[in-house]
Amino acid sequence: MKNQTRRKFIVDSAKITGTAICTATLGRGLLFAKPPEDADIQFPESNCGSKNKEGHKILISYASECGTTGEVAVAIGDALCEDGNTVETKWIKNVKDINNYDAVIIGSAILYEDWMPEAREFVKNNQDILKNMPVAYFITCMALSSKEDAAMQQAIEYSDKLCALVPQVKPVSAGHFAGVLDYSKLSFMYRTIMKRKMKKRGIPEGDYRDWNAIRSWAKDIRFKLLDERT
Repeated sequence: MKNQTRRKFIVDSAKITGTAICTATLGRGLLFAKPPEDADIQFPESNCGSKNKEGHKILISYASECGTTGEVAVAIGDALCEDGNTVETKWIKNVKDINNYDAVIIGSAILYEDWMPEAREFVKNNQDILKNMPVAYFITCMALSSKEDAAMQQAIEYSDKLCALVPQVKPVSAGHFAGVLDYSKLSFMYRTIMKRKMKKRGIPEGDYRDWNAIRSWAKDIRFKLLDERT
C-alpha cells in the first residue's frame, strides 16, 4: 500500500472533517475549520488481486478530508479481491481515467451535510461513462454512530442527494458507515466548537467504523456490480 501525504497537495478552501461532523451546520469557508498543518493525514491507495479469465477490474475512488474514508475504501477493496477480482483503490484526486474498469465504487465523507465537492464533481464529470457501467456509492458519517432509525434515514438522505444531482448514474447499492471523530485532525478553535457540539449529541471521540458491516457490504455488492456487467 502506498500513501499520499496531505502536504503534497494544496487545499483550495477550508473544509470541515467529513467523517467527524456530518451533522454540523456551520457555514462554508471558515478558516478555523482547516486541519492543523502538523496533523498526520494520509490518503491510502492500494492495488490487489489479479485479473484472470473470470475476474473483473474494479475502481474504488474516494473523497476524504482526513484519510479515514480511504481506510474504509481499502477494506472494501480487500474484500472484493478475495473473490478473484482486481481492485484499484485511489484517492479521488488521483483518478485520471475510468474507461478501463468493469465497475466503479465511489465513496465520500460527508461535509456540510453533503458529499465532498470533489466526489460530486467526479460523478458529474464522468457521468457519460458511469451511466453505462455498474456503479455503487458509499459514505462515512458520524450520524451513524447512533443506531437509531433516524440516523440511518439521515444517512440515506445524504446518498440520495448525489443520486438527485446526477440521475443518469444509477448505483446498484449505497453503503452507509459510521466514521471517526478525531480531534487531533481539527484546528484548536474548531476542535473546541466540535467538542461542545458532540457533547450535546452524546458522541465521544473515537473510531465508530464497523469493519464487519463494511466487509459484508463489499461482499454483497460484488454480485450486484458484476452480475450487471456479465
